[in-house]
Formats: sequence, C-alpha cells, structure tokens
Amino acid sequence: MKSGRLILLLIFINLFIAGCNNDNDYSLDNYWITIGNIEGDNDGFIVVTDGGDRLFPSANAVPGYPLENGDRLWVNYTILGDGEAGSDIDYYVKINLFEDILTKGIFILTPENADSIGHDPVWVRNPDENIWIANNYLNIFFKYEGAPWIVHFINVVSDTDNPATPEGTPILELRHNKNGDQSKGTLLTGFISIDLKSLQEEGKDSVNFILRAIDENGDYTLDKEYTYVYDNIPDSAATEAVNIRAIPENLKIE
Repeated sequence: MKSGRLILLLIFINLFIAGCNNDNDYSLDNYWITIGNIEGDNDGFIVVTDGGDRLFPSANAVPGYPLENGDRLWVNYTILGDGEAGSDIDYYVKINLFEDILTKGIFILTPENADSIGHDPVWVRNPDENIWIANNYLNIFFKYEGAPWIVHFINVVSDTDNPATPEGTPILELRHNKNGDQSKGTLLTGFISIDLKSLQEEGKDSVNFILRAIDENGDYTLDKEYTYVYDNIPDSAATEAVNIRAIPENLKIE
C-alpha cells in the first residue's frame, strides 16, 4: 500500500513539473538579455522590450532597484510562462538584473558649446553589429581610451554649421570629451541610446541620416548612412541576445 502511494505521489510530482515547464519548455536555467523601457514605477511596472514584448515581473531578484516611468535599461530575465490569451502581457518573467542605459537626445552643437562637447577620439568596431536602430532609438556600442575612474562625456550631435549634406541628408556625429583624462593604451567599452524622434518629418515614415566619428588622427573612421523608420519594432531576435554578451556597466560615462 505504501509503495503504491509513493508511485502515485511520484506521478503527481512529475505531472506538476511538466505543467510548470509549459509547452515552450521554459527553464529556470535559461535567461534572456534585452533592452526595454519601463511602464510604471517601483510600485508596479512592466518592461516593454525593443522587440515589442511586454514582460510582467512575477518575481524580481532586484526589488530595490530604483525605477521610473520611461527608464531605459538592460534587462536580464527568465521566462516563467506565457501571458494569458487576450491580455496585454506576453510573458511572465523573473527579473534577474537591471542596468541603466545612458539615454540622450540629439545635442545641437554650436561654436559656443563645441569645446565642452569635445573632439576626442571614439571608435565603433564592426558598426554593422554594434550600431542598430529600434523603437525610435539609435543604439551604439563604442570604445574610448581612458581610465575607468574618470568621468567621460559622450553625445550624438547635430552641428549648426554643418547640419546636412548638400543633398539634405542630416549629419550626426558621435562626440567624446575625455575630461582631461591623459590615460593611454586602455580601451573601455560604453553604450548609449539616442532618441531619434527629433529627426521625424511630418508626412514621412522614415528618414536617412549619416553617423560619423573621428579617431585619434581626426579621421572619420565611422562615416555611414542609416535609415530610421519611425516607430519601427524589429523582430525580437534582432534586439535580444541570449547568453552571448555581457551587459556593459558604462563605468564613468555621462
């Protein structure tokens, strides 16, 4: 009798575990890394990813992380299950980690503020992989030379003296101010998201622009044209990385 009860108990446990894993075979051993914006605040929020998914935090490993509506962050999460049919939630998740993303608009460069914006070199290696547009943001992984304990400044600017090509294509430049840092030889990694909505023109659904950046010789090692499609939500696979890239800490970048 006892052995029969034990067998029934084991069958029940196996059925329960199978039910928890659901049809998509989600596992607590798996995690996703994505970029998203916060809707809500610490009292109650969801994450809207650049791929268009809406994530509800059923569990949160960082409950004290300060959140405000509109914050843009790297999110490390584990999927616990699918959202209910007819709801506005795509996945119930466990939040494993948040990391703030430096988020700015396009800065208007003038002769008066040019020095504070800086002329120091900045590099983007493999721009096809490290620059992309999603959800009205230009996202850039970049390299800069310096010490991790000194604050550096990074911006994407439009120069009032040279705002566009003769054909009318807007020109943007990734600008770096090393803030007096004399360190040499060590390349650090930073990441920034730039809100592109100020480029939108009424009556259009997209705009082309050129992005530039100079190296240590003052040469444009990055000089590439991009197409910004308004409100573009790309395929999730293009904006979510699974276990392949560490989230940048941005050290002392402002």
